[in-house]
Amino acid sequence: MLRRYILFLIISYACAYAPAIYSAAPIAPQEQAAWAASNTPENLEYNIYFHIGLINAKAGFGKLSFTKETDKNGQTIYHSKLAGKSLSIVEHIMKVRDTLDCYFNEDMVPLRFRKGTHEGSYNALANYYYRHHWHNKSAAKRLNNVDSTSVVLKRWRKKGKEDAVNREVHFTNEGPAYDMLSVFYSVRHLDYEHMKKGKRMKFVCYDGITQQIINVDYCGVEKCEMRNGKTHKAFLIDLNFATKGQDSTPLKVWLSTTPDHRPLKAIIGLKRIGSIRCEIQE
Repeated sequence: MLRRYILFLIISYACAYAPAIYSAAPIAPQEQAAWAASNTPENLEYNIYFHIGLINAKAGFGKLSFTKETDKNGQTIYHSKLAGKSLSIVEHIMKVRDTLDCYFNEDMVPLRFRKGTHEGSYNALANYYYRHHWHNKSAAKRLNNVDSTSVVLKRWRKKGKEDAVNREVHFTNEGPAYDMLSVFYSVRHLDYEHMKKGKRMKFVCYDGITQQIINVDYCGVEKCEMRNGKTHKAFLIDLNFATKGQDSTPLKVWLSTTPDHRPLKAIIGLKRIGSIRCEIQE
């Protein structure tokens, strides 16, 4: 669980956990912010801190980039990349060297996702390939109009001296489907400026072959206080993992009120031992 929290915070909203595919109930068009903001190239860096008692140590860092590229067919695509690395005390518990890559078309519809995992003696590579289906042929081919999505997962993994394991898994979801990076771009660019405080949005997560529910609650506009003493006006959201009908300890995320809604800070409490905090480098 510690590894899951650390990776999630590195993404922090956009700053994750084991390989996963997400599907979500369609979001009303008026609640979608313009994708133009997310199509702007960006490079963000985050520090992760582990707090327990009087100990407040730097636990890792993450780098998130979003760039415009051209594929082998000459088509314009967008590439999001996240690289995470553990440090100090966490390095002794679980050495993390993970890289996530997601590719989108010009309408920000995910095309392919890749996750490379290097954690101690465990190594894995997972590739997800998307096929989106629009039953209304005249509808704009965007995520909020997707009727169903087919996903093929091709995974390789190896631990220590054990034989490598190859596996192929097929998913089919009603509505749009995402991976751990593209889902955060989608939620990150919701139209919080016109959203009613208290609104809850539900996302269905397939963690391997296990389904989880992620509830996203909009908590309104708050002041975000940073470790360096600076404060920012921010949208606060809570992310909850629902298990057996009960929400988990929420991951609190502060998103900038600037058009790019960049993640500023994320905090999650760890039962009986402290908390993990992630902050953007300013």
